[in-house]
This record gives sequence, structure tokens and C-alpha cells, in this order.
Amino acid sequence: MTALVSLSAFADGDLKSFIDAAHKENIDRRISIEQRNKAAWDFTAAWGSLLPALTVQGGWTHNQFGAELNVPRTDADGKPILQRDDNGQYVITPALVRDTSTGVVTFNPHVGTATPEYASRAILLQDQLSAVFRIDVPVIDVARWIRVAGAGINKESAELREAYMKDVITRQVVGAYYGYAAALALKQSAEKSLAAAEAQAKLMEIRTQVGSTTELDLARARAEVQRNRQLVADSVSLIATSRRALRTLTSVEPPDSIPEWADNMAPEGALDELEKRIDQLPLVQASDKEAKAGELASTGAALTLVPTVSANFSENISNATGFTGQNATYSFGLNATWRIDVPTVANINSTGALANQAKLAAEKTRLQSRDQVNSDFQRFTAALIKIEAAKAQVAAAGRAAQVSRDRYAVGSATQIEVIQAERDLFTSELGQIQARTELATARASLRLSAALPLE
Repeated sequence: MTALVSLSAFADGDLKSFIDAAHKENIDRRISIEQRNKAAWDFTAAWGSLLPALTVQGGWTHNQFGAELNVPRTDADGKPILQRDDNGQYVITPALVRDTSTGVVTFNPHVGTATPEYASRAILLQDQLSAVFRIDVPVIDVARWIRVAGAGINKESAELREAYMKDVITRQVVGAYYGYAAALALKQSAEKSLAAAEAQAKLMEIRTQVGSTTELDLARARAEVQRNRQLVADSVSLIATSRRALRTLTSVEPPDSIPEWADNMAPEGALDELEKRIDQLPLVQASDKEAKAGELASTGAALTLVPTVSANFSENISNATGFTGQNATYSFGLNATWRIDVPTVANINSTGALANQAKLAAEKTRLQSRDQVNSDFQRFTAALIKIEAAKAQVAAAGRAAQVSRDRYAVGSATQIEVIQAERDLFTSELGQIQARTELATARASLRLSAALPLE
């Protein structure tokens, strides 16, 4: 579980601190980092498949019976080595000789052939040990080369997706931050209205006691106090909810107050110019990369019909020497493989469909990004107008409330007029809070949608 960042580091409660914290601690952000790491390792694995691969295999086998074979020994020229006696004479194997006159067959020690020397060869041992060292090297594998290139593009796409997630988190933090600031401002306005209502109620109590007003006016004043208490309670609940949302996004405990910010009334440029910047958005670039990777995957699938060539070298070690009489022998060779079947052809068509899907997804992303810029631009333009109107409305409502209070004090206005004026003032202040918050969030959203840095 992620620990909350110390509040002392964010005592000022500025927006940049919360954004920086979210970029480090936010769960979605950390997930995107791991997705990028996975893509990087996938590329390493794909690239590594082009390098030689070593396989080591060892084994022990116990056989019920062993088998050995005596074979003639030979010299370096492959000629049999003949046995000699202590005198250096060849050992003669007697031959069978048949007497033609009598028909008797006997061994003649002086007639025969020289006896070769024999060596024992272990064909099968009861306890047989073996070890194999094999090196495989891909020589020609065009489809694999294409897959490596595609994995590299997917790695770049994952990096862009991570950058896009930073923008998403930034947009969320901006909304939560100004939402929390608006809740704090709403509470202040509600408390001010409550204080005015309580003062009015006390005045009504005094006047009721001296008989200068009716019980109805006192009841209205007390009802207005309770209504404003409800508004304060709603604002407290809103503060707790928005505070929790901001803390969840950033792992930072928000302070009890947010610094006041100045309303930036400067325009952000023409809509056409802002829409031209969408090609710089990480999401658009990532979609383009994925479309390109889809094309490579389609090409790679088609190239599986091309024969592959690989080389191998093996060293075999065993205590069962076999006919060679050698405990260690090596072998090497080349293998060419060519395969064509229905699944292969179907996979080519399937991968082509996925490539077309990726192209359409990239086109859709570009259209959606352009629409997002347009939506944020219209919202920002409206916010510029609404904030001016909200300021004027607050000024007018504040003046009206003061006039109604003054007139009521001299008996030329009714209590209903005072209550309505106070309600209008609270409503206008709420509208101004919403307009200021909307202007700040709309500007940030527009800049993020148009690939512009935040102020």
C-alpha cells in the first residue's frame, strides 16, 4: 500500500506539487510504467532470439543389462592390428584342413591366418551417464527479423502510452485540485451566508421581544438559518469527498487551504492552429506506432512461407563409447525448413485484418483527439465569457443585498426582500466559484489536448 507523502513538503498546496506527486505515486501511472518495462523486455527477448542459443542436457540411466562388443583394433591407416607372441611372431589361428583322400577334417597349427587384436566397446552400460552441449544459430529467418522490428515499435508505443497516461493523470489531478479549491470556497461563502442569516435571526428576536415585528418574521429568519446550515453541511461533505479524491490520485494529504490563484483571461490561439498540434500528442503517436507494428506483423506472417535456415553444433559426452570408442564426439550441420499449411495461410489473413484494424484505430484516435480539442476550446471560450458575467453578477448581488439590508433597517423594505437578496448573493458567489474553477480546468484541458505545456 502506498504511503501518503509528508504534508510538510506540500504546505503551500500548489498544483504543481500535486501533479509531480501523482506522476510518482499514482497507481495508473505505475501500471503504465510496468507496461512500458514489459514492452522493453519483450523487445529484448525478440532481439535475443537472433543470437546463438546454448542448450545443455545431462542424464543418468540405469539399465537391467549391459552390452559390450569386441571389435578388431586398427592403426592410424585403418589396418587391423595383429597379435604377436613373446618372440614377436604373429599368432596364427589354426585353420580346418580336410584330407582329400580320407575326408578327415583336422586343425593344422601351421596353416591359418594371423589373429587380430580385439578391443571391448561399451554399447550399453548398466549405469550410463551422458551430457550434450548444443549451440543453435539462426542463419536465415526473415519472419523473425520482422517480428524483432515489430517488437521495437511496440516498445516505442508503450513509452508513448506511458506519456499519454501522464497527461491523463495530470488532467485528473487538475480537476480534483480545483474541485477541492471550489469546495473550500463554497464553504466560506456558505458560512458567510449563515453568519448573515444568524445575525438577521437575532435581530428578529430582539424586535419580536419589543413588539416591532411579527412572529412570522422571526420564524422566517430561523428557517433561513437552518437552510444555510444545510448549505454549510453540504459544503463540508463536498470538501471531504473532493479531498479524498485528490489524496487518492496523488498520495498527498491536501492542506486545509488552497492558495488563491489569479484568473488568466489570455486567449489560447485559434482553433485551427490548436487542432494542427494533435500529431504531437503521445496517444496519437502511439496509435500510429501500433498501426505500423500491425503492418510489420502482417508482413512477418506472410514471410513465414519463406524457408528458414539454421546452423547447429553439438558435443556429446558419454561413458558408453559405442563403436567409436570415444567418450566425447561432436557434430555440426545446417537445417533448412519450409512449411506451408492451411493454418499458416489463415494466420496471414488474420494478421492482415488486425493490421487494418490498427490503422482504423489510429484514424479514430486522430479524429477523437481533434474533437477533444474542439470541445475543450469551446468550453474554454465559454468560460472566458461566463467568468466576466459571474464577476458582474456578484458585484450586483452584493450591492443589492447591502441595499436591502439598509432599506430594511429604516423600514422601507420587507424581510422577504432581504432574504431573497441574501440568497441571490450566495447563488451569484457560487456561480463565480464555478466559473473560476471551470476557466482554470478548461484552460488546462485545452493545453493538454493540444500538446501544449501547462502553465
